[in-house]
Amino acid sequence: MTQRFPLLVLLPILLVGCNRYQLTFNEQPVHTPPKLFAGYRISDPALRNCVAQTIADREVTEAQGLKRLLCSNAGIAALDGLQVFAALETLNLASNALTTVAPLLEMPSLVQVDLSGNPGLDCEAAAALTARGIATTMPSHCRGEP
Repeated sequence: MTQRFPLLVLLPILLVGCNRYQLTFNEQPVHTPPKLFAGYRISDPALRNCVAQTIADREVTEAQGLKRLLCSNAGIAALDGLQVFAALETLNLASNALTTVAPLLEMPSLVQVDLSGNPGLDCEAAAALTARGIATTMPSHCRGEP
């Protein structure tokens, strides 16, 4: 039994370490890692790139797995398609080129949004987020600042 103990300890460690790779035995797949989530259509290329990079970095395999998205200074102009990530809680869209945040109003789990640095943003639409109880950092022109 004591000779098998190191093997029993080592085997789970190896399996966890190889989770990203397909394992085969006699050319038959024994383990195939889950595929990254790709079931979204986002028209804005800058937002699409940010979402794709976040999915890859965090190894998100389903829409509900994306809880936090940081896309500041990305050149994003539109948010259409982001609604598929209904579990999104935190969203940083600071310093982009947004004019509306209407798609965010359809996101039930949203808790915090940073919209600062979006000089063309419609303040009424952004205020609707705050009215829903979402902690929203508004652009300076919506706060009455120059």
